[in-house]
Amino acid sequence: MQYIPKKLIFSICLLLSFTQNWANILTDTIPVSKIDSTQIFYFQASLDSLFLGDIHIVDTSVFNVTDFDELEKTSGNFATLSNIGTAHKNLVLLTPFFNGYQTGSTSFSQLIRNDKDVRFLMSHQPYSALYYTMGAKKEQQFDVSFSRQLFPRFVLGLEFALNNSPGIYKNNKSDNTRVYFTGRYTTLNERYAVTANYYHNKIKLQENGGIQNDNDFENNLESDRRLLPVNLSDASNLVKESGFGFEHYFNFVKPNPIKISDSTFKPRRFQFGRLTHRFSYHKTQLVYSEKSPVSDFYSTFDPLLDSNSTYDSIYQLSIKNRLYLSTLGYKKYNDGVPFYFYAGVEHAYIIQSDSLKKSIYNQLNPFGGIKISLFHSIYLDGQAMLVTGNYGAGDVQIDAGIKQFLGTSGKNLGNLFFRVTIINQSPSWMFERFQSNHFRWENTFSDSKYVTFNGGYSFKGITLGGRYKVLDKYIYYNKFAHPQQSTGTSDLKHLYMNFHLKPGKFEIAGSFDYQLVSNDTIIHLPTFSGKLKFSFAQDLFSKAATIKPGFTIHWFSEYYADAYMPALRTFYLQEEKKIGNYPFADVFLTLKVKRANIFLEYANVLGLLGNYTYYTTVHYPMRDPRFYFGIKWRFFK
Repeated sequence: MQYIPKKLIFSICLLLSFTQNWANILTDTIPVSKIDSTQIFYFQASLDSLFLGDIHIVDTSVFNVTDFDELEKTSGNFATLSNIGTAHKNLVLLTPFFNGYQTGSTSFSQLIRNDKDVRFLMSHQPYSALYYTMGAKKEQQFDVSFSRQLFPRFVLGLEFALNNSPGIYKNNKSDNTRVYFTGRYTTLNERYAVTANYYHNKIKLQENGGIQNDNDFENNLESDRRLLPVNLSDASNLVKESGFGFEHYFNFVKPNPIKISDSTFKPRRFQFGRLTHRFSYHKTQLVYSEKSPVSDFYSTFDPLLDSNSTYDSIYQLSIKNRLYLSTLGYKKYNDGVPFYFYAGVEHAYIIQSDSLKKSIYNQLNPFGGIKISLFHSIYLDGQAMLVTGNYGAGDVQIDAGIKQFLGTSGKNLGNLFFRVTIINQSPSWMFERFQSNHFRWENTFSDSKYVTFNGGYSFKGITLGGRYKVLDKYIYYNKFAHPQQSTGTSDLKHLYMNFHLKPGKFEIAGSFDYQLVSNDTIIHLPTFSGKLKFSFAQDLFSKAATIKPGFTIHWFSEYYADAYMPALRTFYLQEEKKIGNYPFADVFLTLKVKRANIFLEYANVLGLLGNYTYYTTVHYPMRDPRFYFGIKWRFFK
């Protein structure tokens, strides 16, 4: 697909128009809210977030309108390939807990939305937004957001995203789509509420394995990048993740106050809690295919099984039911809940299959957590989960933290925070057994253990912190792209700074990371990495419009960056070449006119100086200097 289909755009616009007109008819008898606000809020994952104050504001600022790339929407830096919407790896070491079982591929985590990422939009009036970006070589992005109350206390939401980029190198196209629908209903007295969601992600990538000779690029022997030889000419990856789910709760007592006499009522001091049930259905399909598998690219790896074609397919299905009790009731907290406790159990039914084997697992996983706030100054929280069953038995996560304001949450000199996370985790299915046309292994690894201490200080948009991580029996992909487990313990020291400041007409945001690992033979990380975004605002036409010129810079120090293996959809160690120490700089000009944010950007501007060393992954040059144009438009009613 080289262009966004006109039928698709027409269908989405027709849907938005239909739902808004239909809702206008239905809401003729619904009292209109007197609140006149264009702020859009959202919560994620659980209805508990509404009552715990874990609510976020949808970013509508012109400062971030240039962040159309999913990798730009976070404060961190990533290693990625030669096109947008491809495999990536965080330059900061992460050790996530897989909640009993890993689904999908971590190399596409920023591109995928599942039931934990789905946003339930909240607006005082009907809301929709369109976001379109076009770049060089027919690159396009198109996003749609929509939220509307169709019936009293019933809210429907939709978010859709499309990314299509042919790429500037051979066999380098990315074609990604994702969509999710949400629904939310609450009874009049809020004793019962339910949310539901459906999501679908599809990532289609042509895989070229990188260019054959880096010198051709670094010496700029051919300005037309499609003429540079690549390692793979007809390989591709397909990643599909989809699912649906719902969550509902029931409060044990009615919201009515306690009746003392015919005319006297006493508010309930205790609300006795609620029962919550959550159901999720998640399906994953991973396919790597080639028409011509014979290639020198794979000559140093495992022997080829089928020289005619490759079709390696992995299928995963997980069905989870989670039931838990909590102390929440009807009251909603904006400044920390005084006391919140929950405990429950989750049943997981999992199917894992490939061309040779099908496995079925059952797990029963108890979990619980607590939150306490004292004097609007001290905030404590903790959570734990234990995995039992015929897969991952004994996996456990314990996470606890404290935040201490120097004053109160409303008036203070900042806050100190500290958190400790303990993880015992069995090896991922990918580490233990894998069978494909290019790679095969069967391993018996021990559980990995991770202990992380994280602490720091935050004040007025600046956060300074340090993280110390202990890694025992760490599993990684070695230089042969095979999983390997370390025999001992390593540690990581990580100092970081995040900031977002608005002094006067200026706006500055960014991050800085320093990482030092004790065993750099199994973990390759840049010692320094950073990101800076800067802009200056100037009002025009009696404040009818605002113009903001600015720039963004990404940088990391030189190191042996991991290589990428398309057949595994993962990054692995290499000691062939160091990359880094190149500043990726973009300049932009944004314009805000009422509810429309417009921008013009010139990316990788320093590429004009003739220094052709802009890599984030070896053998995958980043794209040359190029223009982008985009517009984001919000609509109400």
